[in-house]
Amino acid sequence: MKKQYSKFLTNLAEMLIVPTLIYLMIWCILTYPLIFHFHTHFFADAGDGLQNVWNIWWINKAVTELHQSPWYTTYLHYPQGTSLLGQTLNPFNGFLGILLLKFLTLTETHNVIVLFSFVVGGVMAFWLAYSITKSYWSSLVAGYVFTFSQYHFMHAEGHLQLVSLEWIPLFVLCWYRLVTKPSVLKAIVAAIVLFGVLLCDHYYFLYCVLTGILVMVWYAFSSKDFLFFLKKTYLLTFAIFIFVSLVTSGILVGSLLRISIQDPLFGSHDPLQFSLDVLAPFIPGAHWRFAQLTKFYWSRLPGNINESSVYIGLSVVLLGCYGWYKRREIRLRYASFFLWYGVLLFFGIMALGPALQVGGASLFEGIMPYNVLQTLFPPLKLSGCPVRMMVMVMLSASVISAMGLPLLFQQLHSKKILIGGLLGIMLFFDFLPKPLPATRIIAPEYIHLLKNLPDDGGIMDTITPPSIALYYQTIYEKPMADGYISRYPTSVFTEYGKKLQAIQTRDYFTLMEEYDIHYLLASSKIANHSCNAVLLEPLYEDSNVNLFQIQKNKLSTEEIKPDMFYPSGDYLGSIDVYDGIKLSGWALIPNKDTLSSQIFILLSDGKQIWKVVPCRNKRPDVSDYYNKGNLYDESGYTVNLEAYIIPTGTYKIGIAVENGKTRVVKWTDHIFIASY
Repeated sequence: MKKQYSKFLTNLAEMLIVPTLIYLMIWCILTYPLIFHFHTHFFADAGDGLQNVWNIWWINKAVTELHQSPWYTTYLHYPQGTSLLGQTLNPFNGFLGILLLKFLTLTETHNVIVLFSFVVGGVMAFWLAYSITKSYWSSLVAGYVFTFSQYHFMHAEGHLQLVSLEWIPLFVLCWYRLVTKPSVLKAIVAAIVLFGVLLCDHYYFLYCVLTGILVMVWYAFSSKDFLFFLKKTYLLTFAIFIFVSLVTSGILVGSLLRISIQDPLFGSHDPLQFSLDVLAPFIPGAHWRFAQLTKFYWSRLPGNINESSVYIGLSVVLLGCYGWYKRREIRLRYASFFLWYGVLLFFGIMALGPALQVGGASLFEGIMPYNVLQTLFPPLKLSGCPVRMMVMVMLSASVISAMGLPLLFQQLHSKKILIGGLLGIMLFFDFLPKPLPATRIIAPEYIHLLKNLPDDGGIMDTITPPSIALYYQTIYEKPMADGYISRYPTSVFTEYGKKLQAIQTRDYFTLMEEYDIHYLLASSKIANHSCNAVLLEPLYEDSNVNLFQIQKNKLSTEEIKPDMFYPSGDYLGSIDVYDGIKLSGWALIPNKDTLSSQIFILLSDGKQIWKVVPCRNKRPDVSDYYNKGNLYDESGYTVNLEAYIIPTGTYKIGIAVENGKTRVVKWTDHIFIASY
């Protein structure tokens, strides 16, 4: 019993603790001095990085406070809300965050997740390589190659969902074992791990499915049994795998496909801008520590440099070439030799996207294998980022490196230390990243003021950059009228356009009544539009920012006086449209050479008069009727009485027209009944 316990501890140390500590130490060295900002700065940029901070906050709030699904929120694009199925939500990190936020700050929680993904990504790749090669130190190198690749570091700037690649090598390992030695337990574990991949990123889920198919094709050829999956053992295990996958991943994938049909998603990338340049794997990119040396190349690449810098590493390329050169000897050791080169080749070609690009120039478009794959698998169109398939190239390259190293050291036994030292130096400088961003956002005073205001409506923020606005919401915790998400459902995009139009026309009443927006952040003090009946009450003001509360306006009143009434002959006008709340018509003082300067709608209860200033609008038909050219064009008006606070009661409606000191009032037959 003691021997078994001792063996367990030894295996635990060798296979988990030691590689974990090694990769953690390497991360600290490669990113130095980032670790010293662990408590104060987010290990991410102020763009998409803060969007992923919001993801962690939202999942924790949805699950622990609101007790609802995190895949839908009304805290963004309030009050309609939006589906987050197309968002880069990475729920696995959010669920992990629920545990961490119990004793860590949001900043520390985010940074732990970043560290977790890098360290565990290395450990999982180490496990995969060790299961293939049984070579401990070369497998540690494989983990290093995979998790500290330029691909991984460049996405660490802001794409937490893509940083979370740790479950990919574990799924490939589980699936490889399931195909080569099937069992019910392996089928269940593989399906659960695949679900873990999906909870990190949709792209990675697709890549794992494609890799699973490649493993089956490889096994069919290597075993020379093309119908192996029809055997009884395989039928049972694959059926269990499919069943468990359907009740886990299937629900989420099905929901995403359904919404993409019912309420199509906006925000997909242009695959031409997010494809692999042929030279990129072989020339250090913008995320290398010495990137200025190769700027002549990577500065010409199209699209986002955070996507196109996918340098594999000269040391890894040399190991791959050496492995292929020694393929006869290596294949005798490892039966899966051609599998890993096949995975590398397949994803490397697919990463090229819909056009062949060399040095930033497109040579051939429309005839690439990616287009065929996209035709056979239409959901691929939702991604639009072929270059991200390089994650699978790095995984297969890491395994290939682990297969080639033992033979290399065996053949150069006398120079083992020298070769190992040189290789280590090459790997270090090949993978040395430029400094990762460390973001610290100091929330301004008005954000803390918002936090303490009543939760009686949403916020329209017209001044804050989208990602920072998301972070501010984690502080004041009130719903936003907009919100930066990765994929917008059509209905959400349409409603957002209406809110923008209301802001542009200063139609704050619509924002308040139709969208329940009660707070407005604007860049400078703004006056109410003449058509706007609501009151913008200032709550905060400085040289750059104004915070207003949007609320209904109180009407001014005055006592009824006898001289307010004039013969109808001194006044012309009417209420053309009246539905009890909304009025429109025209009014003017005839026989004047100038247009009336103001129009009022009056409400009288017999004791007092309430004045309403309507919106002026054009009525060229009135000018034409009185043959006044365009003098009376602005005689029209519209007003919405529900925008005002009017005491409950019954009111007689009148129209007042002023021109200088002249006021003409005409009382109509219309009655308004206010009830609150």
